[in-house]
Amino acid sequence: MKNLEIAKILYEIAEMLEMLGIAFKPRAYQKAARSIEGMSEDIVEVYKNGKLEDIPGVGKHIAEKIVELIKTGRLKYYSDLKKKIPVKVDELMGISGLGPKRIMLLYKKLHVRNLKDLERAAKSHKIQHVEGLGVKVEEDIINAIEFSKKKTGRFLLGYIMPAAEEIKSEIKKLDGVKQVEVAGSYRRRKETVGDIDILVTSTKPKKVMDYFIGIKDIDRVLASGLSKSMIRLKNGLEIDVRVLKDEEYGSALQYFTGNKDHNIVLRNLALKKGYTLSEYGLFKLKGKKWVAGRTEQEIYNKLGLQLMPPEMRENTGEIEAAQRKELPRVIDYNDVKGDLQMHSDWSDGVNKIEEMVLEAKKLGMKFIAITDHVGQIGIVHPLDETRLERQFKIIDKISDKLGIRIFKGAEVDILKNGRLALSRKMQNKLDIVLASIHSAFKMSEQEMTSRICRALEKDRVHIFAHPTGRLLQQREAYAVNFPTLFNCARKNNVFLEINCHPERMDLNGELIKAAKNVGCRFSLGTDSHNKEGLKYLQLGVSLARRGWLEAKDVLNTYSVDRIEKVLKGK
Repeated sequence: MKNLEIAKILYEIAEMLEMLGIAFKPRAYQKAARSIEGMSEDIVEVYKNGKLEDIPGVGKHIAEKIVELIKTGRLKYYSDLKKKIPVKVDELMGISGLGPKRIMLLYKKLHVRNLKDLERAAKSHKIQHVEGLGVKVEEDIINAIEFSKKKTGRFLLGYIMPAAEEIKSEIKKLDGVKQVEVAGSYRRRKETVGDIDILVTSTKPKKVMDYFIGIKDIDRVLASGLSKSMIRLKNGLEIDVRVLKDEEYGSALQYFTGNKDHNIVLRNLALKKGYTLSEYGLFKLKGKKWVAGRTEQEIYNKLGLQLMPPEMRENTGEIEAAQRKELPRVIDYNDVKGDLQMHSDWSDGVNKIEEMVLEAKKLGMKFIAITDHVGQIGIVHPLDETRLERQFKIIDKISDKLGIRIFKGAEVDILKNGRLALSRKMQNKLDIVLASIHSAFKMSEQEMTSRICRALEKDRVHIFAHPTGRLLQQREAYAVNFPTLFNCARKNNVFLEINCHPERMDLNGELIKAAKNVGCRFSLGTDSHNKEGLKYLQLGVSLARRGWLEAKDVLNTYSVDRIEKVLKGK
């Protein structure tokens, strides 16, 4: 969690420097923040090992600031900048559509200092009269403020996984512990998580609880006992640990995994069969005799059901399919062989191509695609055709040297007119073309659908990337007609991307399932901007499982030869 706290401060410093009109420095802080945000190692441990400057983007001066934050919990440079900036940066930058320049404009013209001022100015229709803004910007700001109110109290799955898995791992090592699992929406791999429930069986519950209430980064111990304890971390995340009897573990795991609707249907099914089901076990209605509860498997089997993966337990037909013994054999976390979207320092990534490749090999990948940006988004230093040609030569050298298939790709902007920001001649030179929306998000549903479908129909597109354009807790999805889009993708043999980045996780399970039902196929891409982000491939597999996908539905499970054949077919 310290990584995320430090990254947040570095991002805010970048934003404040930009507001002050300081050149170059903002990008340096953004680069360092992005590296730290994606790290799997605890930055405190990196500091203790004297390796802060080994982090991409962290030079001597930024390293000194990180040391000050770790040692004191504060940073004078950050505090001094906040005094120079007359607005609450963290509040206003959280509103989609507000960047440093627009924030300063609103301050100068309307004295907007914070979120409350912004809402007041928008609802009194003052923003529309500021030169360069207008009615549409004002409406977008009002909608963004309302959206921001919905995000309180939930955490992005990918960013809390390291903390949850570390606690689980440490509990597992304790003397007397037999079983331990993280339950709840975390186990179902929901994109955001409200809190964490950890279930344990142990012959020494006191050891478990003593460890738990003494872990680092605790803000407050909310409850403490031998069977249940609860803590709140400094970032606000609440975590429960329950120590259970062996015969209750399976029923508690089922109950606390949920979801609520799935559990209600399951309990009603139990009643129809003469049982009562709770977190303590499955019991006969007559005499309350215990029947099952040690494992989830025995509970579902007693109720005449196949055991379904936790990711599917959303009451979207999985219980009925399990009764008919027709559950699909969903994709496994080990089925995926490579990553089909990532960025290097040729555009807005942190690491060199070779560093990305070495990390992919370390993770056991058989292939990757380098897909740096091409288009009109100036902030990401997009490639032009000359630089793309130069990159091809570098990729060939690295591929020969390291013995891994590197697909030459690009993530190309779909322009407002529905064409790709890259010539057809250059599209044909690429192994793989990802098309995506990075601008003009506020088009009507009809306009956006037409824009996307024109690109999929008229250009050489293999993958439509992050198909809804959403950013979790930051930006809503753009308007698009999904049945039309899915049919267009199927007809034109375009794979729909399941974007694995924690801030996107796009498409969601519901849309994946709908697209699968009309015959669409899918690809996984981490959208990594640093090598640490490659580990998020597993988040995409989670989404695929939530959408009932089988391995055959996902391009990343194919052999290199088969992928090459598919790509050349376009």
